[in-house]
Amino acid sequence: MKKLFLILIVLYGVVLGQQVKTKRMIDIPTAFTMNQAEMELGGRLYAVDGMSGEVNIGIFNDFFIGVSYGGTNIIGREKPVWNGHPGVRLQYRIIPEDFYYPNISAGFDSQGYGFWFDPRYEVKSKGFFLVLSKNYFVSEGDLGTLGLHAGMNYCVTEEAVDGDDNVNFFAGFDKSLVKDVTLLAEYDLGMNDNAELSGTKERGYLNVGIRWSFNNELHLEFDMKDILRNREGTDNFSRELRVIYNSAFFTQR
Repeated sequence: MKKLFLILIVLYGVVLGQQVKTKRMIDIPTAFTMNQAEMELGGRLYAVDGMSGEVNIGIFNDFFIGVSYGGTNIIGREKPVWNGHPGVRLQYRIIPEDFYYPNISAGFDSQGYGFWFDPRYEVKSKGFFLVLSKNYFVSEGDLGTLGLHAGMNYCVTEEAVDGDDNVNFFAGFDKSLVKDVTLLAEYDLGMNDNAELSGTKERGYLNVGIRWSFNNELHLEFDMKDILRNREGTDNFSRELRVIYNSAFFTQR
């Protein structure tokens, strides 16, 4: 019932409500890909003095690869705890968006989120995924742009235990508010987390963020994650900062 209520809230915000075609919302992937020679750099600051970096590069049109790595206790006196392995991402757009159809992409992403406690992340990586993204002009563009995203994933990099279902679903939207400011909201059902082992309340993960675009290349984002307090032992949501930089490393003819 709570999940249905949250989904209705998200849909209500969609009905009411300069889009950045990022390859990732907050945590969930989008169906947007990259052109050949395009590059996207990203960095995060998250709980427990965590830091991570990500690089995505367009190999050819509609296909890109990426790598990411990070850890916790990077700042301060505590011994750093590095992620167990680098994250790897590959994504290909199967169908491009047109008036009737959304972008449809398939890919693989081994990067999870939060702190690493061997052999998994606090929030599991997506593994293999299929995602759809569709853009709209609200009131013929007078009320900005709206992007809808939905998909499913199957985690293979972090082994399932009894009670886990490795098939999972996620959805989200991004809505331009005023010039250069975009609202992000996403909900991951978290069906692939065993409550007893991972310490969750089986509420799923609701994340909300605000993104400032200084220009077409540089973007700063403030995210509020796990608003439902799905993690056991937490009395507040997580606050994170993210930087995104888009560019091309050579000019195509």
